[in-house]
Amino acid sequence: MRPERLWMLGGVFTAAILLVVGYYFVIRPRYQEADDLRTQANDTTIEVAKLRARIADLDKDNQNLQQYTAQLDKDLDALPESDSVAALLREVQNAGDLTGVAVSGVSVGGATDVDVAGPLKVYALPISLTAAGPAAKIDPFLDQLQKVQPRALLIGAANLATTEGRTSLTLTIQAFYATGK
Repeated sequence: MRPERLWMLGGVFTAAILLVVGYYFVIRPRYQEADDLRTQANDTTIEVAKLRARIADLDKDNQNLQQYTAQLDKDLDALPESDSVAALLREVQNAGDLTGVAVSGVSVGGATDVDVAGPLKVYALPISLTAAGPAAKIDPFLDQLQKVQPRALLIGAANLATTEGRTSLTLTIQAFYATGK
């Protein structure tokens, strides 16, 4: 073979090798990088759409801010700053008197810490009591405890027994109070 031909074949071979090496080490990584950037751009577009929807929801909520603030103030008023056991017992007794139910056997346990988010330290005060009266008056008594009287109460357990037209209801209640308001 002639040396000129060898040089030509060597040049073609070297060019082919440079082309392959260039493709795998320079061009292909750039294509991969471009694909990665397109994927990131698509992900970012989706995230932006989600965030815009969230902002729209927050704008709607912001329009009701005064209503939410009023509800918060009302709810905070339902949490006295101390256990106020005497006032609480009067409220429970008044609820019974207003609805025609006799409240007896009231016992108050020690306060326990309730884990809540925010700056308030909230405590639950366990209370057990028995309410007796006509069956038709028990429901209004429960409504009075849960909805009408000013203190935040949560009925945890209720046991109902009826004998000779008289209903006896044993309740386990948690009364709440908060410090740090």
